[in-house]
Amino acid sequence: MPKALRPQTRVDRTLRLIQSRSRRRGTAGSRGWFWVFVIVWVTRRVRRAIGSEPVVVYRAEIEPGHAIEISHLAETYAGKRVRRR
Repeated sequence: MPKALRPQTRVDRTLRLIQSRSRRRGTAGSRGWFWVFVIVWVTRRVRRAIGSEPVVVYRAEIEPGHAIEISHLAETYAGKRVRRR
């Protein structure tokens, strides 16, 4: 899935922001920021590998007498199956 279409949660956006800032500060010579970058980078890769968080795709109120159907397709990332959690 292209980056622009990949769902972004608050956690994903926050991790991406911390990663970019710590990379800049870590390459400027701060050893502490370098390790923050490494930890956040690994965290983002692990989250992507295990499928990350579920995304709400539809939300509505249910009136009395209405029915809902919930189905689930296998999770994929870039066309490849994602390992089960």
